[in-house]
Amino acid sequence: MKKNIKMAAVACMLLSAFVTVSCDKNTDNGGENPPQGETFELGDGSKDNFEIASDMTLTYPNVYTLKGFVYVPDGVTLTIEPGVVIKGDKATQGTLIIERGGKIMAQGTPERPIVFTSAQAPGSRKPGDWGGIILLGKAPNNLGEQTIEGGVRSKHGGNDPADNSGVLSYVRVEFPGIEYSTDNEINGITFGSVGSGTKIDHLQVSYSGDDSYEWFGGTANAKYLVAYSGWDDDFDTDNGFSGKVQFAMGVRNPRIGDKSASNGFESDNNGDGAATEPYTSCVFANVSLFGPVSNPASYTEQAGAEGSPVDARFQAALHLRRNTQLSIYNSLIAAFPVGLIIENDKGSTTQDWAEQGKLNVTNCVMAGMVKNYQDAQYWKDGSQFDDEDAGSFADGYFNRAEGGNRVFAALSDLGLSGNPLSLSAPVVFPGSDSPLASGAAWTEEKVASGFDKVDYIGAFGPNETAAANWTNGWCNFDPQNTVY
Repeated sequence: MKKNIKMAAVACMLLSAFVTVSCDKNTDNGGENPPQGETFELGDGSKDNFEIASDMTLTYPNVYTLKGFVYVPDGVTLTIEPGVVIKGDKATQGTLIIERGGKIMAQGTPERPIVFTSAQAPGSRKPGDWGGIILLGKAPNNLGEQTIEGGVRSKHGGNDPADNSGVLSYVRVEFPGIEYSTDNEINGITFGSVGSGTKIDHLQVSYSGDDSYEWFGGTANAKYLVAYSGWDDDFDTDNGFSGKVQFAMGVRNPRIGDKSASNGFESDNNGDGAATEPYTSCVFANVSLFGPVSNPASYTEQAGAEGSPVDARFQAALHLRRNTQLSIYNSLIAAFPVGLIIENDKGSTTQDWAEQGKLNVTNCVMAGMVKNYQDAQYWKDGSQFDDEDAGSFADGYFNRAEGGNRVFAALSDLGLSGNPLSLSAPVVFPGSDSPLASGAAWTEEKVASGFDKVDYIGAFGPNETAAANWTNGWCNFDPQNTVY
């Protein structure tokens, strides 16, 4: 049965009349026989008219189809119960936008994650089937009040670093991400000036048609993030983002990538590379990035990995540029065409920040790259780089004596429990004798607080059991074939 929610008042009346269906087994919303509720349309298919006018709750086990741009405006809270499935409509580019002062309370559980996915049938889903989630707040950024990318009406930015936009926890976002116009995209999840009062943890973005996650300023912290088979960058940070993120995994699909270069991390202070405060000074720790390169000797850049038919250009695990001061600690970067780029493009001084300790790549492990380092387009003085000596700055920086970084030629040198390039089972654990099992450091000021002080490098600890695996139960590495 399908119903169309045209007004919030009608929606709330309808939602309060639902009878919850109990289920004593197979309660995961991705199971073979998921509980059956009713189906509702949320939105009218327009791009700027549909607002949720008063507080609303989406109830389990009902299914909702997101049509057009659906706005949660200032003063309104959208609550989503554990296990709810929201399907993005392809024809109308369904997108959920939480505006400044609005809130989303999406608290799933490991057993019943909240799922945003494609409305297309299993087997025919693709990256970019719908828009994504856009979460906006009143925290600072370095461009002031601005309209978020993606063709939506909404602005973000302010002066409240502790602003609270609600909760995103145990949430999957599958097949989102569209290019609204050139350099104006909707990502899997977009954070615009989101404040530190917002709870963000246990998120998986899969098969995004643009970046999996992108932050435009803000102070929000996050833990337990998965970027899986995305089109463009896994983690993109801009406009003065200064939050802390711990335990994150990026897994690239060799058949899916952007023609203009897909990275694990892409980080700018802003698009012009201007020395504008607040700087992009976010701190990431315990990240594992696995690129598309299973065999560096046979990798073909323009065609993806090992003869992939997709004209995809994969680039770097870490592409740090345009005056960013991002820091990454105790992390693993592996199997990319390039490991590290620290670039002084657009007249920026990114390499100076690295020398001064304002940008940090510390206590990290690099393995299985086609090329470990590249200086990309510009030297420190802004002149064009020399191909014969490309990468000298990044090489010297990564291998500095005090950095604690290590380089291994192959993935097999890491002593992992499985194959992290297996898209069906990418979660792997280091053995007790792995170089990832120890070596983490928490002595520098940037990681002295706000992080769990684990001993290991990367997103997962040594010899973990399935029960200890933080992706267990709620992640899905086969969303193409899941029946919702």
